[in-house]
Amino acid sequence: MFLDTLDHESFFHAVMDTIPSSILILDESLTVRTVNTNFLEKSHGSLLTILGKRLQEIFPAAFQDTPLDQQIREVIASGKTLRRRRMTYRAPGVALRTYSYSICPLQLRGGSRGVILVMDDVTDLLQLGEEVRRTQLHLASVVESAGDLIISTDSRGAVLTWNTAAEKSTGYAEGEVRGSKIAGHFDEPQKQEVESSFRGISEIDDCHSIEWPMRCKNGETIPVSWRLSRMTSPTGEVTGVVVVGRSLVEQRAMEAQIHQGEKLAALGIVIGGIAHEIRNPLGVSSAAAQLMRNRMGSPDLLGECIDKVIGGIDRASLVVESLLRFARPQPITETTRVNVVSMLKNALMFASGEAAVGTRYDWSPPAEAMDIYAEGVQNLLELVFINLMLNAFQAMPNGGLLTIDVRRDGNEVIVEIGDSGPGIPEAHLRKIFDPFFSTRSDSRRSGLGLSVSHSIVRQHGGDVNVRTTLGVGTIFAVRVPAARESS
Repeated sequence: MFLDTLDHESFFHAVMDTIPSSILILDESLTVRTVNTNFLEKSHGSLLTILGKRLQEIFPAAFQDTPLDQQIREVIASGKTLRRRRMTYRAPGVALRTYSYSICPLQLRGGSRGVILVMDDVTDLLQLGEEVRRTQLHLASVVESAGDLIISTDSRGAVLTWNTAAEKSTGYAEGEVRGSKIAGHFDEPQKQEVESSFRGISEIDDCHSIEWPMRCKNGETIPVSWRLSRMTSPTGEVTGVVVVGRSLVEQRAMEAQIHQGEKLAALGIVIGGIAHEIRNPLGVSSAAAQLMRNRMGSPDLLGECIDKVIGGIDRASLVVESLLRFARPQPITETTRVNVVSMLKNALMFASGEAAVGTRYDWSPPAEAMDIYAEGVQNLLELVFINLMLNAFQAMPNGGLLTIDVRRDGNEVIVEIGDSGPGIPEAHLRKIFDPFFSTRSDSRRSGLGLSVSHSIVRQHGGDVNVRTTLGVGTIFAVRVPAARESS
């Protein structure tokens, strides 16, 4: 019913004018029988100037390189449609344009034959496609040139892409792993963690990295730090995961080298410190022995030299014993009553050789202090006070004030040794009892004095505390058990 009332010619022209392509209808002599509005707009022509003209008369010479005449005749002769061919428009001073065209055979009134020529300007579309292609190549180059392992998977964890860095690190080519589950490249328990991540794919957090050792083609595993990111469609649906991994092989090798270097450096410090601690008493003993050989006629001097030799040997033995106690700490079981003031005097006499010119002393033990006894090993406690005094002298390289105080507090004896040095910064306080910690550049210092002293006092059941004020000085307070009352 509807077609019966339709004006076919009007309908034909309406359809022609709504099509966004340029359309020409030509007969067997390649004469233009009609065109649509789009062609008139593109060619800046009118029906009066175009209808009845031959194709060569209305097409600019810039199209003459395209055998359009021949192709139209072939379509008319064969009755077969020629689809999606391209021709270019080249003219001086005008940007190159590209057209896509199709030629369809057509039966005209009166039994004659013709064609419909449909043309579209695809220049912008081709340029856009070229830009997309260049962008894709650039992104692919970035992925392939990256030093990190970049793997993409679908939402179930099947490998889609596997870049060159992943091939180099694991030994697997992309073709060998494409379609395999990425979890299969990890051993337990990391395999379960990977599978769990993909089961909860919507909760993957790309802000955190995780270390999963990866199994290589040769059976070895390499440490890799991974970061997972979801891929989503324009509608927000999770379509896959980008898995970026950084091989930690070189980093671990470097860390091992640094660790080994630190161990060797620490060993050098220990050896240097031990050599220094032992060389001093041996030097004193050697000098005394030479003096004994040259002046055997003086009984008093001979006795003093013998004491020096014995003292030096005892000192060296004490250093070795303290180091062994530091290396293998164990409770002290054999103790005696030791006079604290006497120990402090001996320690001061030994350490005062390190005092700078101009160093003053503030120590006047009251008479009752002479009866203060501690429970311990005299040589070890004496070494503690020697180390604390040496530390105080080293804090005053240009001289200063050394203070010593001793008192009894209940079942403990408290000895405080202070200096008027620059004080200890807050950042260093928690490290001062660490082995080999030292802020001084003097190579003769092993950095063991405070740590050995702290260990000895703890083995006696006591403790060492420090009070310090920048620019004023530092006081080390040693608490050790008081001597048990003699029965």
